[in-house]
Amino acid sequence: MTAALNADTTIPPHSRFSSKLAIAAAIAAIGDRLFYGHAAGLSLVLFLTLLATGSFLMRPQPSERRNVRTAAPILLLALLPLVEATGMIALLFGILGTALAAVVMTGGLTNGWDAVAISTRRLLLKGAFQLFPDLLQTQREFQSQGRKWLRLDVLVGWVVPILCGAVFTALFASANPLIEQWLAVFDVSRQSWDFDVARALFWGALLMVAWPFLSVRLCERRVRQTPPTTDVPRVESRNLLLGPATIQRSLVLFNALFAVQTVLDAMYLWGGAALPQGMTYATYAHRGAYPLIVTALLAAAFVLAAMRPGGAGEQSPLIRRLVYIWVGQNVLLVISSILRLDLYVEVYSLTHLRIAAFIWMSLVAVGLVLIMVRIALRRSNGWLVGANALALALTLYACSLINFTAMIANYNLSYKREAVSGATSPDLIYLRALGPHAIPALDRYVVRRGLMTSHPLVQWRKEAALAHIKSMDDWRAWAFRDWRLQRYLDRRVDAKEGAIVTPERPSNP
Repeated sequence: MTAALNADTTIPPHSRFSSKLAIAAAIAAIGDRLFYGHAAGLSLVLFLTLLATGSFLMRPQPSERRNVRTAAPILLLALLPLVEATGMIALLFGILGTALAAVVMTGGLTNGWDAVAISTRRLLLKGAFQLFPDLLQTQREFQSQGRKWLRLDVLVGWVVPILCGAVFTALFASANPLIEQWLAVFDVSRQSWDFDVARALFWGALLMVAWPFLSVRLCERRVRQTPPTTDVPRVESRNLLLGPATIQRSLVLFNALFAVQTVLDAMYLWGGAALPQGMTYATYAHRGAYPLIVTALLAAAFVLAAMRPGGAGEQSPLIRRLVYIWVGQNVLLVISSILRLDLYVEVYSLTHLRIAAFIWMSLVAVGLVLIMVRIALRRSNGWLVGANALALALTLYACSLINFTAMIANYNLSYKREAVSGATSPDLIYLRALGPHAIPALDRYVVRRGLMTSHPLVQWRKEAALAHIKSMDDWRAWAFRDWRLQRYLDRRVDAKEGAIVTPERPSNP
């Protein structure tokens, strides 16, 4: 079947279009069963795999083996975060990876990775609107060839198979009660013929999503046109606003200002010096954490503008040394911001937004280091953008595999934080917002504090555990992280009563 679908020379265009439409309808039908009225989970992995399979079946030509060997690990790595847990970042990687695998599988590597990136972007941004133009184009082709969409000879050719098939099916149903039960689903008298507008629109959306993966449009290799050389000498325009003298004075002033801040942080954050009366370390940390990151970003923008490739600033050894010192101070500034936020978290607990702030600050520090690398290696700004994009992609991919909810619960309910901050009771409202993945940490807290079953935390734990066990009844919503939690609850919870089984040493899921 695959060979037949791939042979463009033996299949007429209208037959190929019919095959695409049939496969798209099949994908939409499966997607309806996977998603409509059900929570998303493992169903997303199955659907994206189905889209990649459709791209493989409908590729224009039998692809080289290296295309499939390259596309398979891309698809596997993209779907791995979705297997672990369902989330927006994991879904983003799944969609991007599936589209990239579809382009590579279709033969996009022939034109290089730049063309693959452009084709993937086109598939994701314009692919959903590709179905209707293709329908109109096929209709024009039919009309230009003097054909019609529905031919009488084709319809007549289906009369005998359908009638005979119906007779045989009726005979089998009368002889086999299982077949009779299966066919009862299609009993007209038992069906409700209320038209579900939402479901029809959902089918249409699934068709529009599936179609571009069956009709991948590859981008041709772009050939750069080199302008004709002339004998006119090139005169570099003077930049009065960011001339060498201006950049040098600015860097001297900026280094002095940043040195003051660096010394203060070294005294109060690193050295542990006593703060002025009425000011706590938490206040000092919170006041400076985010503004200092903004300062570092502005500093990075100034460096990029002043140290443009080939500019006067990059050619001056003194300016380059001043830039290295200033960027180094900015890196220390970001590290101080991370320490400030850490002090604040010790007092006011950990949240998802504060974890995001830690990650963001780390990325800013990496970006500053990459600026120094660009200047030292005399790379272009395009290289810098690509390096930062790669760092961001790797960070997001790692984040999609980390259970931050469990991390937050473990920290906020830990004995260490109680000893450091003196907190005696957790934030019940935020703990409930974390969901069932906070249960293992809560179990250790309940055992350590000796809470009674009437305590609000224990009551919420019981409700959350039962709700999670019930949600896992639908295989479509399965995720590896949720399955691990279910195994933990099976060992610790009576599924009927929700009672906590207290072992001597509570175990982590």
